[in-house]
Amino acid sequence: MKTIYFVRHGQTEFNLQKRLQGWRDSPLSSEGTEQVKRVAKAVEQLDAMQGFVSPLGRAQQTAQIIREHVSFDFEALDDLREVSFGDFEGNTLPELDVKFPGQWEQRQNNKWTYCPPGGEANCDAVERGQHAIERFAKEAENGPVLVVAHFAINRIAFSLLAGIEPDTIIQINVPHEVIYRAQDDGNGWQVSHWDTRDKGSSFQAGWITQVRPENQPIGG
Repeated sequence: MKTIYFVRHGQTEFNLQKRLQGWRDSPLSSEGTEQVKRVAKAVEQLDAMQGFVSPLGRAQQTAQIIREHVSFDFEALDDLREVSFGDFEGNTLPELDVKFPGQWEQRQNNKWTYCPPGGEANCDAVERGQHAIERFAKEAENGPVLVVAHFAINRIAFSLLAGIEPDTIIQINVPHEVIYRAQDDGNGWQVSHWDTRDKGSSFQAGWITQVRPENQPIGG
C-alpha cells in the first residue's frame, strides 16, 4: 500500500504574534520546538523511508529536529513552499485593515480564488501541488514518504490525492501537531489523521475541520 505522511512545521514567532507568513520566514518559537519534538517521537513509530521538505526556514528547522529520530534525509522541494500572501506577509490583521482596508474580508469571502496583492490564491498553488504529489506517489512505490511543509500547501497536496473539492479543502485544519496520512489501498487515496497531542491515540479516518475558520491562527 502506497503511503504518504504530511507534517506541518512547528509554531513560529509569527504564528505566536498572529502575523501572516506565506513565503516570509520566522523561526520556531520555544513552544514550536517542543511541538516538533513531540511529533518527531510519533514519527519514530511510522514506517517512513524517505523525506521531502519545503525550502522555507521554518520547515527546514522542523525537518532538522525530526531528522534526529529517523534514518533518512530530506530533499528540499520548491513546490512545497507555502501559498504566498504577497504584500500581506508580516502583518497582523489589524495592520492589514489600515494598509489594505477591506481586502482581508474579500479574502475571507472567497478563500479559494482570492489573490492578495503580489501573492497567490489557493487555487494558484494547485499546479505545484500536483507536481509534488506526482513525485510523492512515484517515490511511495519504493516505501512510505514523509512530507514536512505548511498549512495550506499540505492540505492542497493531500486533498488533490484524495479528490477533495475546493469548498472542503479550505475548511480543513492542519494543526502543528497533527500528522496526516494518505494511503492508496487500490481504490483511490484515503486520508486519515493522528493528533499527537492525544496520548495513546492513533490514526483516525478523515481530517480535522475548522469549526470556526475565522478564528483559526493565521500564517502558514
